[in-house]
Amino acid sequence: MSAASSSAQAARYVHNSKAVKNSLIHRISRWHVNWRTRRQLARLPDFMLRDIGISRVDAEQEARKPFWTE
Repeated sequence: MSAASSSAQAARYVHNSKAVKNSLIHRISRWHVNWRTRRQLARLPDFMLRDIGISRVDAEQEARKPFWTE
């Protein structure tokens, strides 16, 4: 294997590693947002839920969804 080939392979590995890391960070961040907003929705009083056009049942159903689902 030549030095140039080895160097190119190392560069691809670093690039792919960064891409995987960034993707993982983005996914975990999205999961946290899902969890936090569903928890906040479940805590809203009924009059606020009516203001945004959803029922208590709808809010509870949304809050029960796993954090990893959209």
